Amino acid sequence: MTSPLMIPPLLLKRLLDDLHDLAGLARGLGTLPDKIDGLHAEIRALREDLEPLPEDIKGLRTDLDSLPEKLDGIQTLLLPMQELEPVRKGVEPLEPALLGVREAVDELEPMLGRLERAVKEMHPKLDSLHEAVEPIGTLADRLPGRRRDRS
Repeated sequence: MTSPLMIPPLLLKRLLDDLHDLAGLARGLGTLPDKIDGLHAEIRALREDLEPLPEDIKGLRTDLDSLPEKLDGIQTLLLPMQELEPVRKGVEPLEPALLGVREAVDELEPMLGRLERAVKEMHPKLDSLHEAVEPIGTLADRLPGRRRDRS
């Protein structure tokens, strides 16, 4: 065997570094079984989670088989919506006129309110006028000559 004193110092340092690295790897190998057991547990849990997946996929395929028929029905329902575009184009030019009507109605509202108040104020006056005119009507009925038909 060669004497350690005969080995050059640089080579000896390199040899010790490699030996240190090997010792670290050996220590890491001691924890390897625990890591592998943890991975096995995770794989088992993953298998349990994925176990119902094939049945779910079959159910999904069954559900999706009827989808084209349902889509055909939807397309039939959407046909009237295609007619909305010409209607929209026909109504669009009317929008300014409708806005004008709205503005006119807005202007009429205060006038109608005033008219309603005036009619309400006039109603009691008309009742008293009716009472005052009624005797004249009675006298007119008694006058000789042409009579009105009362139906």
